[in-house]
Amino acid sequence: MRTTLFAGLIGLLAPAVNAYASGLKLVYSLDLATQGISISGGGRKFLSQRYSTTLPPQIVELLNDNTTVLYPNEAWNSYNSSDPTSNPRKTFVSIDGARIGPDGRYWVVDGGSTGVNGSTKLVGVNLTTNAVDKLYYLDSVKASDSGVDDVRFSASGKIAYLSDTAGALIVLDLVSSHAVRVLVNSDSALAWFPMMYNGTLVPGYGGADSTLSVGLDQIEVSPDGVYLYYQPCNGGLYRIETSYVDAALTNATMASVLEDYAEPLALTPSTGGTTIDGDGNIYISDTNLLAIWKVTPEGRATILVQDDALLWTDLMWVTADKKLWLPASQMRPGSNGLMAEGPNYIFTYPIDAGPSPIDHA
Repeated sequence: MRTTLFAGLIGLLAPAVNAYASGLKLVYSLDLATQGISISGGGRKFLSQRYSTTLPPQIVELLNDNTTVLYPNEAWNSYNSSDPTSNPRKTFVSIDGARIGPDGRYWVVDGGSTGVNGSTKLVGVNLTTNAVDKLYYLDSVKASDSGVDDVRFSASGKIAYLSDTAGALIVLDLVSSHAVRVLVNSDSALAWFPMMYNGTLVPGYGGADSTLSVGLDQIEVSPDGVYLYYQPCNGGLYRIETSYVDAALTNATMASVLEDYAEPLALTPSTGGTTIDGDGNIYISDTNLLAIWKVTPEGRATILVQDDALLWTDLMWVTADKKLWLPASQMRPGSNGLMAEGPNYIFTYPIDAGPSPIDHA
């Protein structure tokens, strides 16, 4: 099933380019809200698309002719909550994070739906066969209020780290399928303030006066695999040595005291998404100032680029030609929750480094 979602290339939109911040280049304009982009070593582009009041979330591949096709196939993107025959174990129910891992697979985090068994899972797609060949169901490790959201990997590629917006980290052994949930209710994993959006507090789902607070969400791993970085959505970036995190898989004592090994690194803003480059610099989208921050391995935080078009930039990507890819999802708070309005832009911005060797295929 192929759908034309592409609205224009930069060549067609040249008159508008001059309005953007210096260095910010518009490369795609899409009809559907695009939360994230992942680009394989061979140049294949995959988009996670969500934040619609009428359409289900979906994964698509952006083809060379600027059309998209459901990925890995239509069946995986066919979940229908009103159809009792729709199988949540073999379909995407609620797409959250998506990433190409060090093993070359395209990994999709399905946050699932409360009460729907088998819907919360980590799905690995083989880019050679274009078929799902790895599946990890997370019902046994998540909590009733969990929001499993994003994934990164150890240097060995044998361990996955998944963020849980309820305020926790899930550590998954990809060989044995054993998983533990750690940092539960740690101060470093909890939101200490509501999120900010374009100058205001983000409204919540609890009524007219409610606000949105989101726990541990963004995670990155340093290029040498030594540190795991993490933060709640409202900001406050921490790091912890992966050796301690990995030990929590088999050492219950370490799992219980893991937060004691967490170090604050930088005071970061309300954030839509992050990525890391090969020099260990972390890029953080600012949902309040509509900007991208750069945080060095030493914790120095500065604004890299700022533009009103960078509306809720989410899952970013770094390519070998030293470009930072920025999907500006156009997500905004409203009565229907965090929904996006089109057109939805993907920009690039030049940086000084290529991708992390353990973050991309």
